Amino acid sequence: MRASNACISTDPGSYFPPVILTIEPYMERSIPEKIQRVIGPLPGHREARAFSTFALIGGLVACGLSLYYGFRGETFMGRPMGSDFVQFYAAGKLLNQHQPALIYDIPAFSKLQHQVVPEMSPTQMLVFGYPPVVSALFRPFALLPYRWAYCVWLVFSLAIYTSGLWLLFRSLSRASYRRTAFLLALSAPMYTLETWMGAQLSVIGFFAVVLFLCCFERRWPLLAGLALGLATYKPSLVAIPAAVMLLGGCWRMLAGLSVSSALMILASIAASGVNGLWLWILRLRVFGVYATTNEAILRRTKYVDLNSFFTVLLGAGSLERAIATVATSVAFLILGWNWWRSRHQATHEAQRYLWAATLTWTMMINIYVPVYDTILLVPAAALVACSLANADQRQQAGLQVWLIILWLAPWLTQSWADYLRLQILTVVLAGFGYWALKLARAAAASEVAAPREDALRDAA
Repeated sequence: MRASNACISTDPGSYFPPVILTIEPYMERSIPEKIQRVIGPLPGHREARAFSTFALIGGLVACGLSLYYGFRGETFMGRPMGSDFVQFYAAGKLLNQHQPALIYDIPAFSKLQHQVVPEMSPTQMLVFGYPPVVSALFRPFALLPYRWAYCVWLVFSLAIYTSGLWLLFRSLSRASYRRTAFLLALSAPMYTLETWMGAQLSVIGFFAVVLFLCCFERRWPLLAGLALGLATYKPSLVAIPAAVMLLGGCWRMLAGLSVSSALMILASIAASGVNGLWLWILRLRVFGVYATTNEAILRRTKYVDLNSFFTVLLGAGSLERAIATVATSVAFLILGWNWWRSRHQATHEAQRYLWAATLTWTMMINIYVPVYDTILLVPAAALVACSLANADQRQQAGLQVWLIILWLAPWLTQSWADYLRLQILTVVLAGFGYWALKLARAAAASEVAAPREDALRDAA
């Protein structure tokens, strides 16, 4: 053993001094340093680009096979072509036929889905839980045959996502990091396998958050709130941000969010009338019941919120539900308290970390959040990386470790949830969000201490 790592005491009265003094240098190391000591140097840009390129190629191959079997009228890995796209296509088709009320009529809507995709299992159906304005978005797609409409959606989704990535990393990343960040975000399975191939609307919410952050970086709070309101199509995505705006005194942001949410409601009324909007509200109540009771309609292993986490881990009994409620409440109180304190310490850097934690924990402390919504981790990680661009080596290593975990965890989380009953992505969300909150407190403290040090220096 090297002399720098051990010091043997000769004092006969000391108790286990050799062991204590030997491990002291190890205990003083940070967690990233301990990880590097075990596994060696952490992956750099070259390794990250190589891994993400191989993953992206794998995603493209899977998508190509899905299209090949889909055009032959067959399923791929037990799933019909387009997955959830059939519900959006059917909703657009009903609006084109001037039958908006049937969008929320489960028997009629299910019948249309099976007509559009005959290879769907007779027992399978997708319940439309989005506002009528979403169905209006798919009216042009419904003018095409289903398979070709899905191909156009793939192009549309990819264009929205890559445009969001370009805006995000252009605003929040160094030029030397952009290529690596772009490849990592594009190849993440939460986008390629869940959102892109699964034809999910998460790209709309992702783009809204990116616009929100771009306006936030330019100190345009009203426009930031207006941009975030584009995600109101899924109220669970904006409920927590709206709450922290209130607690943190972000009044102009909250005003912008309120305006765009009102416009979204008016657009839904224009698409299907007041009755269509009311039917959607009733549908939300049904989904709320499914999420907070023992109903088995939701595949819990595909969800990352604390409610689903404890249901998968412990079961769906009343005690387990109470544990989930307490954990969710505690997490919200921690987040809310940090925002409340920020009223008097509203530095831009500290608020970056707070928004990173908010975006991360929004997926954890909601009623139900599917795994494809976790593409919001990309802007959260970009916020932290932007603030740590000039940080010391220890914080840079910590960020590097977290980026590795955030990219790897989605590849493992589904199998762990199915077979080990542990949704590890929820644990990652909790850890990354808490780390961002610690960075926010440290940034606020340093900003408070700096004027005091200047005053003491001037006095001296």
